[in-house]
Amino acid sequence: MIRYHRSFVHLSICGALVTLVCVGCGGSSPEAKKAKHRERAATYLEKGQYQEAIIEYKNVAQLDPKDADAHYQLALAQLKLGGLTNLQGAFAELKRSTELDNTNQDAQLKLGELYLLGNEPNKARQQADIVLVSTPQNTEGLLLRGRSLINEQRYPEGMEELKKAIDLDPKNMHSYIELARAYLLSKDPDSAEAVLKQALAIEPRSVEIVMALGDLRLTTGKPEQAEAIYKQALDIAPQNEEIYLKLASFYQRSGKWSEVETIVQQLASLKPQDEKPHIYLGDFSTWLGQKDKALASYQRATEVNPSSLMARNKLIAHYLDTGKTSEAEARVKDILAKNSKDLDGRFFDARIRLAMHNTDEAISLLQGVLKDEPTFAGAQYFLGVAFMQKGQTAQARGAFTEAVKLNPNLPEPRTALAEIYLADGSPDMAIEQAQAALQLNPRNVPAAIISGDAYLRKGDFAKSRKVYEAIAQALPKEPIGPYRLGLVARAEKNDPKALAYFEEALNRKPAAIEPLAQIVMIKQAQGKANEARERVMRQIDVVPNSSLLYDILGQLWLAAKDLVQAEQSFRKAIDLDNSLLSAYMHLGQTYHRAGKIDQAAKEFEAVLAKDPKVIPAHMVLGTIHDRRTEYDKAQVHYEAILKLDPRFAPAANNLAWILVEQGGNLDVALSHAQMAREQQPNESNIADTLGWIYYKKNANLLALNLLKEAVEKLPNEPAVHFHYGMAQQKNGDQAGAKKSLQTALKLSQTFDGSEEARKTLAEL
Repeated sequence: MIRYHRSFVHLSICGALVTLVCVGCGGSSPEAKKAKHRERAATYLEKGQYQEAIIEYKNVAQLDPKDADAHYQLALAQLKLGGLTNLQGAFAELKRSTELDNTNQDAQLKLGELYLLGNEPNKARQQADIVLVSTPQNTEGLLLRGRSLINEQRYPEGMEELKKAIDLDPKNMHSYIELARAYLLSKDPDSAEAVLKQALAIEPRSVEIVMALGDLRLTTGKPEQAEAIYKQALDIAPQNEEIYLKLASFYQRSGKWSEVETIVQQLASLKPQDEKPHIYLGDFSTWLGQKDKALASYQRATEVNPSSLMARNKLIAHYLDTGKTSEAEARVKDILAKNSKDLDGRFFDARIRLAMHNTDEAISLLQGVLKDEPTFAGAQYFLGVAFMQKGQTAQARGAFTEAVKLNPNLPEPRTALAEIYLADGSPDMAIEQAQAALQLNPRNVPAAIISGDAYLRKGDFAKSRKVYEAIAQALPKEPIGPYRLGLVARAEKNDPKALAYFEEALNRKPAAIEPLAQIVMIKQAQGKANEARERVMRQIDVVPNSSLLYDILGQLWLAAKDLVQAEQSFRKAIDLDNSLLSAYMHLGQTYHRAGKIDQAAKEFEAVLAKDPKVIPAHMVLGTIHDRRTEYDKAQVHYEAILKLDPRFAPAANNLAWILVEQGGNLDVALSHAQMAREQQPNESNIADTLGWIYYKKNANLLALNLLKEAVEKLPNEPAVHFHYGMAQQKNGDQAGAKKSLQTALKLSQTFDGSEEARKTLAEL
């Protein structure tokens, strides 16, 4: 069966809806009330309304906690409904039922099945033995006992039990399948096939045996035969949903995308009133990156069955995954309005807050969800995402690791772990997690990129190039493939080839900044500053509204000491994006070099005299006062900005920097820096600020991760190398600290902290 985990659908029972009010019962006796609820429950079960049946059986159990049958029937309804929460509920009810009535063999066996599902074969076998003591020839008991032994790799003993079950009931096809599985696990595929053929001789049209034979052929490396057998099963049972899904899964593994879509479309046509085929089609379209098709399928699923929780959750998750927060928010509000404790509603509410960068609120909500449902892997994953937004890498790693433990088939937490390991300087562990994620989803581009980056970090250019070439081929319109191939060429010191790759990346996406920045660095290293500026200006002609391009151009004019052109470029960048922190910093640097600080300050003060709510004017003045070391005045402007816009990242970052450098409250500084990081998670100056604060607070692992990121993105900033070196020194990496501090002093002898750098270097 096709299984997708991207959206982390977590089905919850409506336990909060349980009501003990007996409508219309008047003053009837407890027994009469029980009978009424039991009668309603049975009616709901017949109609397949399992949620409603659960409510009624809970009412019976509430009226009479010792009613073993009520607990048993409640468990059956929960098993019918499915989902992790219901399985856990069914386990508790079956356990209670068997405690009250140990003669209910079906309850004993179903409890054993759940123990087996929970990887507790010894306890499963105990349940089987309870049944077999009184009825030694109970085939289901023998089957459960045999499976438990096989799960403990006691193959001969397990096979013996299964053979007994077959002798007692030769028409029980499940026994043959389990025996074949045991032979396969013991590396005897020929005997496995013989068992399945024995079953087919008894039941030639047994779909489950035919499917098992197809699975065996697939496992033993005969995919063409497997496909033919699956089609044979479809001929036998053309209405069987599982066969369609098996074929779809087969085609998906084989990369036959059109066949997958065709087979699922056939299933949807076959069952027009069933939402599940539309959900499968939506999942497949999501997997292929076809967002519009996926949306149409999920919407159709909710139309076909408006009461389907799975369809509802898939649609909400799709909205969130594709950035349609308002659409998701409307549906989540509706869920919580009906039941404020709804687990799915709270989970999606947390995701909405995460999308809106209300990270602390998201963390609180997710922790509440996990308190109620500790095994919810999706909630653990997004808790890790929230911690990453706050720059709390250690906590994020813990959450992602727990998500993988809870559900090893989730590619997202594995990808996130790979990214963390790469940032930590552990490329081998990054490759391990990235490759595991790619096995789960070969189209996982972020995992592929991390894998390629890790190989590049290791100096294995051949493997890195192979990964990037595959990405470039798979995504012919995206710049990421040629850009990364350009990085490999640069590492191999092949500048002409690197330039060609970077130009190809820009052809694919003219607004991409990274490849242009690489071109500029190569030209500057070659002593061709004029060519570098001309290349940026040509790109501005193509993308005239890019603030980042003007910021790069301004830096090139600044390097050429053309301060007039530099000022114009930085002002244009700010006009296009008044939250671009680097443009403010570079503009302040330009005024400082030009000796125009007083003139600039008067100009922006005049703006504020007319309108004190102009944030860019406050920001430039704050930057100017920073340059003058007039920190009190700078602080006034940054605080004024945050009163106007509490989430304006550049002001929050600079205010945090002033507090940490001028002996202010480190906790307040941390709060400002974390907020700035949440708003602009890719801004390297903010990473430096937050990392330095963590260093000051002795949270050194957090500091190292952030400062390493800042150094990689700001290789020409001496203060950043200084900060990283100090963190390395505190962490015991003497060689790394020495290298970083030497780099800082090589770049400048007079940066803030240069004296401490020299002193620390001398001690090293």
